Amino acid sequence: QQRLLAELVWEALENARIAPASIAGKEVGVYIGVSALDHANLFGGDPGAIESHFMTGNTLSIVANRISYLFDLKGPSFIVDTACSSSLVAVERALADLRSGRVDTAIVGGVNMLLSPAAFVGFSRAQMLSPTGACRPFSADGDGYVRSEGGVVFILQRSDVADPGAIRALIKGAAINSDGRTSGIALPGLDGQRSLLERTYAEAGVSPEDLAFVEAHGTNR
Repeated sequence: QQRLLAELVWEALENARIAPASIAGKEVGVYIGVSALDHANLFGGDPGAIESHFMTGNTLSIVANRISYLFDLKGPSFIVDTACSSSLVAVERALADLRSGRVDTAIVGGVNMLLSPAAFVGFSRAQMLSPTGACRPFSADGDGYVRSEGGVVFILQRSDVADPGAIRALIKGAAINSDGRTSGIALPGLDGQRSLLERTYAEAGVSPEDLAFVEAHGTNR
């Protein structure tokens, strides 16, 4: 996860027309969504296989901290673990720091690698995974979800700082909340989701009728 993320950060900086040397020593924040420790699980039952790099290679905080270390960045550097929403919450935290002036540039991303069978066994025992291997959100035929892996990195900057020729999109707003007590700790709540969307659209000054595309979490059932 750390190796993949380092490669993605380099590519994202290139895409944003930012030379790594130009941000070294500066207050650049790193906000990374990550939840899995699959690599550590591969060696958990064999203490003899643990070597000198095991702890730094398998501690979630280092997923963000290594980016700050490699590029000599002095701003906030931390991971966000809110399970499936980790990367989105990382974006919200980065936006808050950008708006407050805490940082001018934020490296925001997420990474997940499926390296151990342990989580597959656990989710299967909990009857969460789709036995047919397909997500069917909003369908009565939905029988579970499908796990996936990958990584993504964005360079976020205020519009008065960013290179105009490198701007790909403008984020109008982001917000987070918790649904509190629902029908199950791993299940969403309608009221909480509705109130969050209403507040997000209102704060961003966006009408839901103006949306052209909606991406939703892959629901279980």
